[in-house]
Amino acid sequence: MYEEDPEIVAAAVAALAFIYRGKLDEVVALGTVDPAIRVLAAMQTADVANLDISGLSIDIDKSDVEVLKLALLTVGLNRDIQNLLHPRHANGVIVKQLGQHPDRIVRQYSVWCVMENRQLTLQDLGIPFASMDSQPPNVQAKLLQLGAEREPDPKARHQLIHSGSFITHPEARIGLAKGLTHAFYDGLEGLTIGWYDVERDPAVQALIAEHFARFSDACAPYADKALEIVEADPNLREHILLGAEGKKLYGQVRVIGAWSGMGDLFGRPADLGAMFQNTTDLAKKARLMKALFLAANPADQTGLRIDIEARDLREQLALVKDAKAVIEVEHAWAVRTDQIQREILNIRPELLHFSGHGANGILAFEDHSGNAVQVSGEALAELISLSPSIKCVVLNSCFSNSIAILVAPHVDAVIGCDVSVGDEAATFFTRAFYRALAHGESIETAFRLARNELALSNRNTEGEKYKIHVKP
Repeated sequence: MYEEDPEIVAAAVAALAFIYRGKLDEVVALGTVDPAIRVLAAMQTADVANLDISGLSIDIDKSDVEVLKLALLTVGLNRDIQNLLHPRHANGVIVKQLGQHPDRIVRQYSVWCVMENRQLTLQDLGIPFASMDSQPPNVQAKLLQLGAEREPDPKARHQLIHSGSFITHPEARIGLAKGLTHAFYDGLEGLTIGWYDVERDPAVQALIAEHFARFSDACAPYADKALEIVEADPNLREHILLGAEGKKLYGQVRVIGAWSGMGDLFGRPADLGAMFQNTTDLAKKARLMKALFLAANPADQTGLRIDIEARDLREQLALVKDAKAVIEVEHAWAVRTDQIQREILNIRPELLHFSGHGANGILAFEDHSGNAVQVSGEALAELISLSPSIKCVVLNSCFSNSIAILVAPHVDAVIGCDVSVGDEAATFFTRAFYRALAHGESIETAFRLARNELALSNRNTEGEKYKIHVKP
């Protein structure tokens, strides 16, 4: 039924290989399956001695991406044979080479192979940790997980964990937190406790909390922090209990759980003021503002440091004290033209931010090969007019004011640049603008504070390039 989807076909072949103990000649329907996919999928569940692998040939320069992914999956599952990927080279050599493959999933699988295959080491890793910032989030996640678990140099490992905690995409930070599930050393608490305090993604928080519990016997501050987390957020209690099994902390957390929710049995507020205290606190909670950060950095254009702009934004928002507005930023990287509508419809942002290349009347997004594709200002303005959740648009790209003028009738405010703008100026403007919004300032005041940030940094000329259009 799914012969056009190699992943589903491979899963079916693996299941059939298990059922038939590798004797796939008995399954007539498999006659049309690519021989490489058929053998590689069968190797995952059947004894290779029962398989006919004589016709298996993998050319990493010519093979289909799905075949390469399946081959790497077989290696990662420790079901490979010697010279599976090349008749004259060890599998580790080819895994390392595939770390430079243009397909991001192939690169991700190559890192995963090093993590999982017992015969491979960091010497077989084809992506240096130093190139982390240039990788997509899925590859960053595996690199961070691997580095946190197995980087032998203590200083390099500590620096990797520190920088990884500031990567903007939560998928990457989840990978880092997974790498710390079974890893601890003296001094790590100086990073992880501070990381937890500024982390906003619930999945990442849960993994860090489990890490605290797992190593609570070895690190007293971890035990204190875990108890503090349970008191503040009962939703993380199960994660902490999971990590605390067999530890002294386990009983302490169980006691806290046993007494929660029993206030009605053993005591009531002394007066109406106290009774409605929780209601008052809820009214004081910061307002949630959703922001969608669309990033495009086409391979055939001059490289931009959008990652630094995004990372600085996350760090600055985390440092805001007594925030009047919680700005929840969702990042979409290497955005293709066929992804723009999907991201906006999925997130329904109040703030839409674009960072990338622009020219008069156009913005540059990406195609499936990572090269630039022009999107007209008219097309973008029409999409925004059909997206009522968007109240403010920030176009942090060169010559984008021409597009801002087209967008202005459809939103409360839009910001653009009338000429070219530098990487550092873009980062400074973004930082100050969103920081001011988090403090409860209006869009116009936040815009003025962002321009002032550039002036304070001796970049007044850059600040004057930014223009705002506000609905009367």
